[in-house]
Amino acid sequence: MNTQPEIGLLADPNTFEHGVPHDQIAALRAESPVVWQPMEGEPGFWAVLTHADVVKVSRAANLFSASEGGVVLENLDAASLEMMRMMLLAMDPPMHNEYRRPLSEPFKGKIIAGLEPRIAEISRELMADVAGRDSVEFVHEVTSGLPTKVMGRLMGLPEADWDLLHSLAERQTSGSDPEIVGDEPDYSASIEMAMYAIEFAARRRSEPPREDLTTLILDGEFGGQPMSDVDFGSFFVQIVTAGNDTT
Repeated sequence: MNTQPEIGLLADPNTFEHGVPHDQIAALRAESPVVWQPMEGEPGFWAVLTHADVVKVSRAANLFSASEGGVVLENLDAASLEMMRMMLLAMDPPMHNEYRRPLSEPFKGKIIAGLEPRIAEISRELMADVAGRDSVEFVHEVTSGLPTKVMGRLMGLPEADWDLLHSLAERQTSGSDPEIVGDEPDYSASIEMAMYAIEFAARRRSEPPREDLTTLILDGEFGGQPMSDVDFGSFFVQIVTAGNDTT
C-alpha cells in the first residue's frame, strides 16, 4: 500500500519536465479554479487559476496577505519570516505603499521616459554578440542579460559590474538549480549582492547627485525614515533580483 502523500499537479516539478502542460492546467482550472496543492515535505499551497480571481487576490490585501506567511511556498521559521517581511514583496499596505511611494512618480517621469533608446542599443549589442553562430542558448546567452543591463543603467551602476550582478541575480533566483549553481545549493548570492550595494551606496553619497534610481532611493524617505546604507543593501537586492527575474 502506498502511504506517500499525493503531490499536487502544480507542486510537482516533473509536471513541467517537457514544458507547460496547458491542457492539464486548463482541465484543473475548469474543475477547481481555486485548488489546494499538496507538496512533498511541506504542507502545500492554494493555487488560484483564473485571471479574475488572481486580480481579486492581488487587490484584497485585507483578506490575502503577503506578510503573514511570506511569499515563498515553504513554511519559514520565525526569524526567517521576520527577515522576509522587511522585503517590499512581502509587505502589506499601508507599509508597502509607504515604501513604493517615494519612487513611483519620479521613477516613471524622470528615468523611464528616456531609457528606450538605450534599451534598444543594449538589445542590438546582445544580438550582435551571437550573430553568425550556428547554435545559441537564447535565454541564457541573450535575453537573460538584458534585464540586468537595463537595471544597471537605471541605477547608474558601473558597466564593468553588470556581468557580476547578473551572475549574482541568477544565483539568487536559482539557488537550488544545478544548471546555475552546480551540485550544491547556493544561497550566498544575496549577501554578496547586499555587500556590493552597501559599498556602492557609501561611494555614491560622496558624489554629486545624478538623475538615476540610486539617487532617488538614497535621497528618499521610506516608512518615514531616510534610507541607510544597510537598508539600501537589502532594497538593492530586491530591485536588481526582481528586475532580472521579471523584466
